[in-house]
Amino acid sequence: MAVATGRILYQLVAPMERTLGEAEIARRRDFLQRHAAAGMEVEVRSVRRGTASIESAYDAAIVVPYIIESAREAVADGADAVIVGCFSDPGLDAVREIISAPVIGPGMSAVFLALQLGNRFSIVAPNEKGSGHSDAYMRQLGVDGRHASTRGMGLSVIELARGHNSAFDRICDTARRCVDEDGADVLVMGCMSMAFLGVTDALAERVGVPVVSPVIAALKSAETMLTHGLAHARRSWPTPPDKPILERRTEDAGRATN
Repeated sequence: MAVATGRILYQLVAPMERTLGEAEIARRRDFLQRHAAAGMEVEVRSVRRGTASIESAYDAAIVVPYIIESAREAVADGADAVIVGCFSDPGLDAVREIISAPVIGPGMSAVFLALQLGNRFSIVAPNEKGSGHSDAYMRQLGVDGRHASTRGMGLSVIELARGHNSAFDRICDTARRCVDEDGADVLVMGCMSMAFLGVTDALAERVGVPVVSPVIAALKSAETMLTHGLAHARRSWPTPPDKPILERRTEDAGRATN
């Protein structure tokens, strides 16, 4: 089969120009392009509006409309595939409904790759607050029987993105507990900023089990779909009917308060 060419949008889920700066966006683009197959061009684009990072369902709800907006614009501009750049895959179903290009969730991609590498996997997350959501998402994906644990390593997403000086040691300590105490034989990095640190190989060597990067898993999933000419099934994600967006009128609001 011939090698495909294409443009892949890596959709950031925060306005990173405001949080980490243009240099970090460029670094992530370079990271992705270095790992991309020949003939693949990777674009990195911020959302127009959102929180500094996604660390809760509330954060995700705020940014999903802007993920949809940016992904739609990118495909209209010629993007052949879209990666939603957050491990929790916010807005994945909604974006799949409105565009026909392949839409990839890094969390889903990483987890299903992990299932091919061992019997039980653990997720190393930034902090413990997201563990409940992680458990729920694993149940939604139907893999909770092989999900050994999700453990937080005590840093925020922004601290990870800024390369906190204790990040690697904390990741290693948490990963070791996942293996030794929870029985994981594969680890998944549960944060894109963590994965962009580029320490996957060093962590695998330190802990002694395979480690999956959601950044690379998502990129390679996108490339695979483009190479095989595949996209998500419309029977699963049917295009929604076109509807006007309504706003409550001022006089309606006044009556509601009386």
